[in-house]
Amino acid sequence: MVPSSKIYAVVLTFPDDIEAVISKLLINFEQYFNHSIVPHMTLIYPFTPVFSLYRVYEQLEKVAKETKPFNITLNRIKYFEGENNVAYAALENKRIVKKLHIDLTKALEGLVKERSIDARYTLERFMPHVTIGSRIPDDVLPELRQKLSRFHLYYTNYVTEFSLFIEIDGAWQRKRVFELTAN
Repeated sequence: MVPSSKIYAVVLTFPDDIEAVISKLLINFEQYFNHSIVPHMTLIYPFTPVFSLYRVYEQLEKVAKETKPFNITLNRIKYFEGENNVAYAALENKRIVKKLHIDLTKALEGLVKERSIDARYTLERFMPHVTIGSRIPDDVLPELRQKLSRFHLYYTNYVTEFSLFIEIDGAWQRKRVFELTAN
């Protein structure tokens, strides 16, 4: 089968109430964030299948069947500062999401080619988060930090699935949902 040239990503999405709050925060960063996808937490960065999407589906389904549903809590706004200043909703309990990321990465090894990954990236450095704004200029960051310091963020979500998204004409659309079914 011919490999796909389409771009995919595996993400966690959120219920409407959490999505609404995160979307409201994104409005403060409109000029620093491309709203081409719903608020989400990336599990597998954008990639193209090396062989076929069917083999990717098989592996994603396998990981979903081996993963128990779990709780996550977004508990504050934090920042990655440096060459690409980022404001993000921080995850209180990262361990389970990091484990899911590692399981997915290992399952897809050799089946996908990731795109645009930072050369410093390693499985251990993966930091699950929900981006609110990125590429924030250094001179704007203090003002945005002050605005967001008044915002109380604390949401818990019971995760029962992850999704495969596809990029179509610059916008991301849900392609398939994988239910977490382990007991």
